[in-house]
Formats: sequence, structure tokens, C-alpha cells
Amino acid sequence: MVVREPALPVDPRLPGEPSFAEVTAARTWLARHGVEVGLPTRLIALRVGTREWLRRPTVFAVLVVCLVFWPGLSAPRELELLRPLLVGVVLAALFVMRWRQVQTREELAEGLAGTGAPPPWSAAARQVGWWYLAATVITFGGGAVLCATQFLAEPAAPLDAGSRTLGLAAGAGATALVLGRVLRAPVIAEDTASRAVDGVLRAQDAHRFAPSALYFLAVWPAGMDLSHLGAQGCFALSYLVLAAGTQLIGWLRFRRRFRRLPAGYYGDADRSVSPRRHRASEGPPATAGRGTPSPRHAAGSAAGRDRRAS
Repeated sequence: MVVREPALPVDPRLPGEPSFAEVTAARTWLARHGVEVGLPTRLIALRVGTREWLRRPTVFAVLVVCLVFWPGLSAPRELELLRPLLVGVVLAALFVMRWRQVQTREELAEGLAGTGAPPPWSAAARQVGWWYLAATVITFGGGAVLCATQFLAEPAAPLDAGSRTLGLAAGAGATALVLGRVLRAPVIAEDTASRAVDGVLRAQDAHRFAPSALYFLAVWPAGMDLSHLGAQGCFALSYLVLAAGTQLIGWLRFRRRFRRLPAGYYGDADRSVSPRRHRASEGPPATAGRGTPSPRHAAGSAAGRDRRAS
């Protein structure tokens, strides 16, 4: 299969073929980055499509989890003690599950296009963004300090502090899993255009599947009175502002840095696909590149015409 050719046919039954939803999502993503195409290349459709298709369900699920486990909501004492652990585990499981769905398509893209050497640590860190990395260090470093101070301040209530520590550890483990892969993943590219997309997706995965600042919910003191802050309350508030602020700055800089993709071949601008013309139940022809039927399909079509003539 030539992955640089447009993503046609759109038949998910065939190995390596993006679905119609993935092609549509890839077109929308490219348009947001200043590239208008009718049909993206197979490699871009495979890599971008699943990420965009999962974006809205993931955001919705995260909002629901944050609302359900918000520290200000009243809950029974037993549930309140376990709230930090539950929010950390649920958020970590949600992000890892979505990330693993993306990795299945990544593995397929690697098999089709091959892989290059991973970028150097410094280059990968620049792609992800230093502000994001700072937010990650602040979130888990400051959270560990906050849990330690609670252990020291309330030695008679180890369950609450232990629940916060375990919730934070669950978030740190999920973030390390995603971020480690982001920083050391091989480059999946066949030309300059797909290499540019690889850099954007590398940074996007870190922000989308490992938003570390969200795990402040696991260590935020429940029922804290903001009008009477003690030393621990002031530290917790400063921790929240620093973690959320650096995460937000990192996301805004990411959006600005990758607003437009460089010039290159991202697909065919003069071709489009519709589900009516290319249904999954049909066996649409494979193409060898930019609208030219493959020799295998041409031979099959000729044989079919001979049979009908006879």
C-alpha cells in the first residue's frame, strides 16, 4: 500500500484503511491548521482521524468526572475520604484508555510507513513545550509536598492523606506512561509534510492525554475556607495557581506555535469522498497514487469486463 496516496477507498474492512469518520476528522484538523484538502493522505488520515474523533467524548468525560468529584461538593464522610483516590484513578484510567485507542492506529501507521529514529530529548522537549513540562513538575512535585505537609499536620488522620497520595500517584503514573512515549516515540513520516504533522501530534498528545494540572483535584484540601487561609491553605492556593497557570500558558503557546502547517503535500485538494459513493459494503478500488488505479485493480476490472462480454 502506498500511504502517501489519498485516503481512498474509505473501507474500514481493509487493513490500514481509514474510516470515513477518520478521513472527515483529518480534513477538519488540517483545515484548522491552514491546509484545505479534499482527501488527506492515508498516513495523515490514520494518525489524525482517531485523535480528532476521540476529542469531544474525552473532553465531555473529563468535565463529568471533575464535576462529580469536585472538592466543594458535599458527600458522606466515607466517600469524602476516598474522593482524592477515586478522582486520580478515574482520570488516569480515562486518559490512558483514550491514549491506547490512539496507539492502536499508530502501530498500524508504523507498519505501513515505517519508522524513523526518535528525535533527541531536547528536540522532543521543545516540541512538547517547556511550559507544559514545568506544569507537570509543579503539579506532581507540589502535590507531593502538599501531601507530606498534611501527613505532618494531621498524623492522627492518615487515611485522608494516604488517599490523596495514592490519587496523585495514579495521575503521575498515567502521565509518565503517556509522556514517556511522547518524548521517545519514533518519527512516523514519509516526507516533509507528514514530518510536520508528526511534530504537531507529538505535542498535542502531551496536552490532550496527559494534562497534568487536572490532578490538583486529587490533592486539593476539601472544605478549605478561602477567607481564612492558614499556611497550608496559602501553599495549596499558590500551588493551584502555578500548576494551572503554567499548563494554560503551555497550551496557548502550543496553539500559537502550530497554528499553521508548512507547505507540503497533505492530500488532494480537488477530490472528495462521500459515504454514499464509497460504502463499507462495497469493495472500492485501491489506488496506486493520485487517482491512478493500481495494476491489480486494473487487471481485475479487465477480467470482469471479459467475463461479462462472454
